[in-house]
Amino acid sequence: MVFKDRRFFGLPPETDVLPADNEQQLILSGDALLESDVASALANASEVDAVDVAVTATGGLVTLSGRVARTEEIARCAEIAERVEGVLRLRNRIGVWTPDA
Repeated sequence: MVFKDRRFFGLPPETDVLPADNEQQLILSGDALLESDVASALANASEVDAVDVAVTATGGLVTLSGRVARTEEIARCAEIAERVEGVLRLRNRIGVWTPDA
């Protein structure tokens, strides 16, 4: 088994904060927190290697994208993300990493 550095864990999520009213600012802050919570859940899950999985959130819709080593990890990442409080819908765009021949 190959262990990869969990690069995204513990780092604040990247966000683009545009000038907006207070309600919009709260939504952006909530999205950033949700991204962080889902990324942390994936990083702490011993059964998946989600180092190459990116998490984005918009109004409760969480999108997972990137690559994992095994097909089984795709569904497992979705299960982990769906258990995080605040996730209303999930879009899973994770693929399986294949080495260059």
